[in-house]
Amino acid sequence: MHEYGIISLAPVVIAIGLALKTRQIVLSLGAGVVLAALILENWNPWAALIYTVDPLILDAIADRDHVKVTLFTLFVAGTLEIVSQGKGTHALVQRITRWANTRRSGMMATWGAGMLVFFDDYANCLIVGNSMRAVCDRLRISREKLAYLVDSTAAPMATLALVSTWIGYEVSLMGDALKSAGVETNAYAFFLEGLPYRFYPFLALFFGLAIAWSGRDFGPMVEAEAKAMNREPEPEQEKLPGRLAWLAAIPIGALVGVTGASLWIQGTQAKGSDARLFEIIGGADGYDAMLHGSIAALALASILAVSLRALTVTQVPEAVLTGIRNLVEAMTVLFLAWALGTAIGNLDAAGFLVSALGPAVPGWLLPTMVFVLSAAIAFATGTSFGTMAVIIPLAIPLAIAIEPTTTLALATSAAVLSGATWGDHCSPISDTTILSSTGTGCNHAAHVTTQLPYALSAGAASILLGTIPAGFGVNPWLLLIVGCAGCALIVRILGKRPLLSSSS
Repeated sequence: MHEYGIISLAPVVIAIGLALKTRQIVLSLGAGVVLAALILENWNPWAALIYTVDPLILDAIADRDHVKVTLFTLFVAGTLEIVSQGKGTHALVQRITRWANTRRSGMMATWGAGMLVFFDDYANCLIVGNSMRAVCDRLRISREKLAYLVDSTAAPMATLALVSTWIGYEVSLMGDALKSAGVETNAYAFFLEGLPYRFYPFLALFFGLAIAWSGRDFGPMVEAEAKAMNREPEPEQEKLPGRLAWLAAIPIGALVGVTGASLWIQGTQAKGSDARLFEIIGGADGYDAMLHGSIAALALASILAVSLRALTVTQVPEAVLTGIRNLVEAMTVLFLAWALGTAIGNLDAAGFLVSALGPAVPGWLLPTMVFVLSAAIAFATGTSFGTMAVIIPLAIPLAIAIEPTTTLALATSAAVLSGATWGDHCSPISDTTILSSTGTGCNHAAHVTTQLPYALSAGAASILLGTIPAGFGVNPWLLLIVGCAGCALIVRILGKRPLLSSSS
């Protein structure tokens, strides 16, 4: 029935194994693609090399939806680089932190700034970390606490945001997996509908909020906060002109607003204005909408940078090119992920997995299994993107085979993204973990050890109060409320306040 049988899973196994061993995701995905080509071309090396390039990689790049995702990602990267070089985001963060004069308000401002810089996890780590470091030093908030608040908002916000540098990648993987499973649906609408099942990102954000608001800590963070009381404050950062904040606010607002407006206009034209929201979104082309938003953002950022004298006319295109160059590795991963997904589909690996495991895996357990597996891979490799690339093409078809309705597929796909975020958040070799340490000036080992108890607590709550009951069909919005209550209870029971000064 399935021509290649168990060997169809070999490319995925090799990709995961090499990633765990080498921690080189480009090498690992590339090896998986080449092995798949070898199998498809009856182990002929030359034919396999040709097949790897044409059709696998060329088709991945040439697909019209993939081109839109690529352009969206590049345009957003160019926009962010203009905003960054023009110091727009730094100015915006400075404006929202002017009221931070107590420890609580300082931690809440840090958390809020992390929520504000939702469009990219790397930008979040570096911008918020650098901008808030002097503020936290002045208020005697430990670098470890600062690093945790930055890290706990970076990837979780980027993966949840309706528009970010993550979304194109996530939506494209989901769209390809749905097609391979024979499901005709709008990938962006599927992404949005699955948001309430993204338990870990939501609970990680809430956990950070609970820690910031309560002033309570547990684990090694208690000692780190106590030591911060005796730390000499650093000089305050240069105050930037308030007008520069518009360089960040307007393009980012346009990115979100134009994307949303495009979805609405397209959807109402296709389904009518009296249709339900998800029907309207489902009737729109999500890739077109994201592309429209990124074009508007890039154009406005360019105009504002020059008009506000943040950058010169010649510096703007240089900034755009710099932003694009910074994405070379990420785009390579994206292309290889698409190619591997196509190869897995040609091998019918999902079909074999469905026939082998479908009858044996209870539907209620699948989201939890996928969540834990994705977390383990992301922790060991330090990459959430690579984890998504190898798991989503298998997980979504398996979920649809077990339960023909899309409910289980929504919970399962969300579990992949959530688990990848959790593993990435905990991993000492994760880019965002390292950048959080770098941006905040925190010792990396200290950041990892102080953050881990909080990340593990939010992860455990995501399983016990999220993925498991969701597998039985419990409303995900209700589970999010219960999960937040559980996280608040953990902080209340385990947390204690360090000895603080009277100024706090």
